[in-house]
Amino acid sequence: MIRPTFALCFLAAFPASAAETAVFKIKTMTAQMKYDTTELLVAPSQPVKIVFENGDDLPHNLVFCQPGTDTAAMALKQMEKPDEALKRNWLPDDLRIWAHSKLLNPHEKQELTFTAPEKPGTYPYVCTFPGHAMTMRGELKVAAQAEGLKDLQFALYLGNWKQLPEFSKLTPHRSGKVEDNLIGVKLDDYKNEFGVVFTGKLQAVKKSPHRFYLASDDGARILIDGKMVVESDGIHPASSIKEGSIVLEKGEHEFRLEYFQAAGNIELYAAYKSAASQITPLSKWLHPNWKGGAKKEKEFDPIPLVVKDEPVIYRNFIQGAGNRAIGVGYPGGVNIAWSAESMNLAVLWRGAFIDAGRHWNSRGGGHQPPLGYAACRPTSEVTPALHITADPASAWPVWDKVKRYEGFQWKGYSLDAKRRPTFRYTWNEAEVTESFTGSGDGNKADGTPALLRTVQISGKLPANAWYRLATGKVTAQGEAFVVEEAGTKLRVSCAGARLAGSNLVVEAKTGPLSVRYEWLP
Repeated sequence: MIRPTFALCFLAAFPASAAETAVFKIKTMTAQMKYDTTELLVAPSQPVKIVFENGDDLPHNLVFCQPGTDTAAMALKQMEKPDEALKRNWLPDDLRIWAHSKLLNPHEKQELTFTAPEKPGTYPYVCTFPGHAMTMRGELKVAAQAEGLKDLQFALYLGNWKQLPEFSKLTPHRSGKVEDNLIGVKLDDYKNEFGVVFTGKLQAVKKSPHRFYLASDDGARILIDGKMVVESDGIHPASSIKEGSIVLEKGEHEFRLEYFQAAGNIELYAAYKSAASQITPLSKWLHPNWKGGAKKEKEFDPIPLVVKDEPVIYRNFIQGAGNRAIGVGYPGGVNIAWSAESMNLAVLWRGAFIDAGRHWNSRGGGHQPPLGYAACRPTSEVTPALHITADPASAWPVWDKVKRYEGFQWKGYSLDAKRRPTFRYTWNEAEVTESFTGSGDGNKADGTPALLRTVQISGKLPANAWYRLATGKVTAQGEAFVVEEAGTKLRVSCAGARLAGSNLVVEAKTGPLSVRYEWLP
């Protein structure tokens, strides 16, 4: 059989131009104090248009600052003169601010246009409304495109494959030089059953991580200095962009891209970026999502559980609360995850409750993190509250897959008239119940949210029994204590509580025990 002869053709390149307007959409995430986009990538002096949409129930703005600005400190400084800040709609009077939106009311939208800074760098953006700057922020990265490939060569192979072959063992049908140094494949007469290997030189201006992007129909891989960096093998469409990273020393490196076409569409996209550059296409064909780099496919469609007039209960794998977690979202944006493994409060957080999408079809999706913000694990890990020890400063029990937590027996929970759960368990010869009540508004920065925990112990308690309220970074504050974890601060109040080493404990006694948790700014 004689295969038809064909030519390898290359289309004109159209790299991103600094004159082309970069268009972005940024939305606020409901009750989470976050933007849905935390990284923007533009060229120096490039025109930028941002469609800023506030879908939240709180006011938010979008403020761009000079590199190195401590945005949280800048926003907090306004509270020294709140009356003046209020008149400015909470926009700091700071020379480091070079672009900003207005303060958007809930469900407002604004188009913001500006020219990107001429100087490359990382320019932070932030919401400066009181209490938002700690979590509501992102980065505008200004960088030019890097240098492309040099001395690019191609070798064309004929064959019918379902996976990338070992091209080194095959004889090329023909080979040659790619004059414009851009990867591209378009065949005049013959559209199936072939492969191409591109080889060239890539210059790293300094030692740094380099990220490579690849999309192909069908299989392809990129190798740098003989090391495979990213691969998308097999027969498939170029629907998503794969990515991989490698640290390159300053200087010249060997670039190699292997590709095969079985049948159907012929599409091949390759690009890279370094710490000093934005995404630079190495191919003529540009994937529709190339400006965003790799678009990770959603593993699960979101199913946020919305709390309205009564508590919502979610029993599943919850991050920070183990495999037998019981999440409770209380009206007003105060939420907890209680562990039926350790019989203890594991996590509490503010704002939105939880996303059930991960576990919609099964529990195999892993542990779901809280959907809101300002999450804190008072005891740092899933451990019981009750422990027998002559030294309450000592370590608390840890989980044993066989013995579990000895002495504890889970007894389930019941709901009161307002559908608030009361958790029940036994410990040795004692019976324990725990219930919770939320107050304030956890969805608002100034909502002063709090959680009241009521523990009732009956029966017989052993000697040297202690109840641990918190551990880790705990400091006294008057008659109360402040627990800090991952930037979140809680004020914990309980009669008789005291610090024992890093443990905040109270002597375990029969009768009621009240613990109050308050979020601090």
